[in-house]
Amino acid sequence: MMADAIRRWCGRVLLAAAWATSAAGAASPVQSNPAPTPALRPDVTPQPGSHIFALLKQQFNFTLPASYQGRDIKPSGGTPGEGRAWGTMFISNDDRKIVVISEAPNPSGTQVSKHDNIFLTGAGAGYNAQQKRAHPRYQVQREQTIAVNGLGMRRIDATDIIDGDAALSTALLAASGPTLAVVQVISGANDPKGHEALVDRILAGK
Repeated sequence: MMADAIRRWCGRVLLAAAWATSAAGAASPVQSNPAPTPALRPDVTPQPGSHIFALLKQQFNFTLPASYQGRDIKPSGGTPGEGRAWGTMFISNDDRKIVVISEAPNPSGTQVSKHDNIFLTGAGAGYNAQQKRAHPRYQVQREQTIAVNGLGMRRIDATDIIDGDAALSTALLAASGPTLAVVQVISGANDPKGHEALVDRILAGK
């Protein structure tokens, strides 16, 4: 997948953050958050210049390399932990990957535990329906609820065809209290090892 394909994919990837916001009933679109709260676990040592994320009040923590460049996903006023919608899309031309990170309030202010399998299953179904409407060739390959440091996540691995390019997509949906977090990783279908390595990095909190 070349750089021009990455640029074409950007509009497609915005749907992930838009879905999170609309599903949560937010009144306004999400906004870029270029400097999330730098609050990771003590055993995580980010590299200089890396992007640091502490989602769901520091229950879902990870970094992205400095080579990933953040781009706006249209307005709102939120930052991590504030309980308002926010989102950022990160693009790496070197790695040929896109990562979308967003948080938004749960629908109707619903409060959930940090491992609510029923809520996560429903959130995953809504996510898949939105993706399928946007791209009929979106196909779920595997879907499961996992636990990372006690936090439940719905992991959805899928394939897609975007502007003629075969793609791999992994979405991680997690919720705790009044907030839903969505992290989506998209790679070219010709790099399954690199795709899985990035997903593993995020899940490991590195």
